[in-house]
Amino acid sequence: MFKTLFVAAGLMALIGAPTAAQAQLQTEPLAEGRPCAYADVVGLWESQVIVAKEAGAEELSARLPRDYMRFKADGGMMYYGTDRAETDVPTIQKKLDDFDATDGATYQAEMLSPGVLLLRRDGAPFQGFTCTATTDAAGKPTFVLTHLKGMPALRRVQRRLD
Repeated sequence: MFKTLFVAAGLMALIGAPTAAQAQLQTEPLAEGRPCAYADVVGLWESQVIVAKEAGAEELSARLPRDYMRFKADGGMMYYGTDRAETDVPTIQKKLDDFDATDGATYQAEMLSPGVLLLRRDGAPFQGFTCTATTDAAGKPTFVLTHLKGMPALRRVQRRLD
């Protein structure tokens, strides 16, 4: 249903390799914030891709400019994309529950190291990001997901909804 936002072959090779190779995963440094811990991402988030420098990511972000993502404390994760902003948190939660019940896939999230977020689909690496925790002008939690070093450029801003 959803297209992968980048070619994950290189990421999968590193994730599936021994721990020494996994240490080669490097983040692209950001000027703002600090590397995320998993506790920073737990909750309900609105996501918007603001930079996508890959044909598939550009097409997907133009068609579905917003994602709604839920990260659970146990590592469970679910998301959906839409072409319009949604504001009602219970409605967003219900849609996430409905997608989770019907999409046939299981999504998990884990922080491989501070600031390196891995998403798995049915146990296999699906997407990987640099994760930077920040706050917006009003002091509300925000995080920025960007590409891992050597992966296609992507920058996604997440805003906390719950």
